[in-house]
Amino acid sequence: MIDCLKMNGNGNDFLVVDNLSLAMDASALARAARAVCRRRESVGADGLLALEPSERAAFRMRLFNRDGSEGEMCGNGARCAARFAFDRGIVGREMTFETRGGDVHAVVRGNRVALDLAPVSTGSAVLKAHASVEGCDFTYAFLVVGVPHAVIFERERRRSIAEYAVLGRALRSRQDLFPVGANVNFALLSSEDSGTLDVVTYERGVEDVTLSCGTGSAASAIAGRLLGVVGDEVRVVNPGGVNDVSLTWIETDVVQPRLEGGALIIAEVRLLPEAFEADCRRPA
Repeated sequence: MIDCLKMNGNGNDFLVVDNLSLAMDASALARAARAVCRRRESVGADGLLALEPSERAAFRMRLFNRDGSEGEMCGNGARCAARFAFDRGIVGREMTFETRGGDVHAVVRGNRVALDLAPVSTGSAVLKAHASVEGCDFTYAFLVVGVPHAVIFERERRRSIAEYAVLGRALRSRQDLFPVGANVNFALLSSEDSGTLDVVTYERGVEDVTLSCGTGSAASAIAGRLLGVVGDEVRVVNPGGVNDVSLTWIETDVVQPRLEGGALIIAEVRLLPEAFEADCRRPA
């Protein structure tokens, strides 16, 4: 049995476990993610977050996506990890923790968390690249915000979530463009507020459109700033909620993103053996 919390950041949901004792190794965490993150057949989540010891920070956050792959970073997940650590008395309200995508500084304020993400180098960002998939032509920006992101700015929302999933999957799978894959963000500038972006994200590892993506919100804000369509304060509206992004320029081509949004504790969960069964419909 494994005890965990079911949490979500703007609808991006996770199972969060205390692995400070290192009771589970990476392969066990990957297997657990594949099993328990299944919708309907198990508890269901976009990913599994594990808190582990760190030599240089309060703890290390590890993210295992629904397909069992280990991700470098997740902004919404990092908010959930920070609140979990504070709620469980592991750290105080303010903390710095380690991720594969860089160290993150966090401040917990009730059910909202503000994160200072690792600085992002924009010198290697690609701003106006072209790609064609599924009979559609796109111009995209590419940059790494903990994980690789492609950002496509649209003039209007004329596709369903299911259609964005098809396009996102096709773009994410273009290994000639993205050798290790990429999250794909479809961004739309608000017609009413020049500081607001509407963003729909297809996430690598989840392999679907999610209700929110924290690093995708930051990547869309940075790409928009580099393209001159938004300023340094950006309100990013995801299907699951709002992420507020603030950009501080450390150098001409290095930016520090701050990401603030919700981190809700939904339930305490005790994972029982049958949650890990590969197919509960198969006769014994």
